[in-house]
Amino acid sequence: MLGVYTPHGTSEKEQSSISGNGKDGTEGIQPLEHYACAVGSLVFAVVLAALLYPLLVSLTWSLGILATTAIVSTVVLVWGLGWIGFELLWEWRAGRWQRP
Repeated sequence: MLGVYTPHGTSEKEQSSISGNGKDGTEGIQPLEHYACAVGSLVFAVVLAALLYPLLVSLTWSLGILATTAIVSTVVLVWGLGWIGFELLWEWRAGRWQRP
């Protein structure tokens, strides 16, 4: 059994646009969009880390044994922020920010 989140206080028309079934002509968010944003931001974070690796090492050198943890945490943080940024950019380009 799979539980589906249903926002309280929304009408049936609003729920159909949230779920993205397209009954009223609206297109919902597809899983492919999330996957593309995730992979794109991961590639962005890895490339950025590879380009800035000497700087990251010099900044974290004083941490000793925790230096690698700081580097990985930085890459994960950039990945997460990039993912959010790519998702927001996708939503803006898809025109889903406008209220009907």
